[in-house]
Amino acid sequence: MTQRIYLIALVTGLLGASAAQAAEPTLAEKLCASYTQVESVSCRVRKTSEVDGKTATLLSQVYYQRPDRMHVENIAPVRRRIIADGRQFYYYVEGMAKGFSCPLTQLEGEWSIMQKSVPGSAMEHLLRLQGVPETPLDGTPDYPVRRGYVRQRVFVVLACGSEGRLARIEFFKKPDMQTKTAQINYSDFRKVTDTCWLAGLQQGTAYFGANTVRETRRFDNLVINKPITAGLFDAAAFFPKVDFVDDFSKLTDEIPKQKSK
Repeated sequence: MTQRIYLIALVTGLLGASAAQAAEPTLAEKLCASYTQVESVSCRVRKTSEVDGKTATLLSQVYYQRPDRMHVENIAPVRRRIIADGRQFYYYVEGMAKGFSCPLTQLEGEWSIMQKSVPGSAMEHLLRLQGVPETPLDGTPDYPVRRGYVRQRVFVVLACGSEGRLARIEFFKKPDMQTKTAQINYSDFRKVTDTCWLAGLQQGTAYFGANTVRETRRFDNLVINKPITAGLFDAAAFFPKVDFVDDFSKLTDEIPKQKSK
């Protein structure tokens, strides 16, 4: 009888230990959760893309406020405005006949990830790794903490520096890491707390056969966790005469007629 009780206790203990281990968040989940310490962000974003010697630049003013409020004004080359007011999502390109709008609860895919991502964070990539098992990898002098994730025909590697900040994300075709398809470097950090940092500079490189695409994002004038004017999230104030459809595919294919300023 004593042996049976001991066996039951041992099995129960092992099951409890397994459950605790399974509940331990991955590095991707910890990093993503750290951005909940960001209540608000306002900044100027300059995104520069370079391919085949040609360069294109997108300028934006961005406001983010928790929960679920966002205002993105693309200034050049196309004037476009995106607003999330806490319940509803709005998208409109100046000169188009209609805009797109839907409840935030119905937002899917890239739209949902964009709306949830804190400016200057790595959330657009970390959100895709939530719930994905991780594989410990050997560290390097520059990146002592490295973890790998298998996701939809790509192997993603997160690399943190000695300070514990996410400093690089690498993408490979397979877990053997022989063929790299892209990487993103994070730098020029702004401290939010001891466990949360935003990157003022994000430099990405993607490899498509013989072609290399480079993208640089600069987040200037970063203001973190300061009040933002509530009117910036009032869609009615910015779209007084715009008709919205609830399906992005319903938008007209006509070329936007931009007004000169």
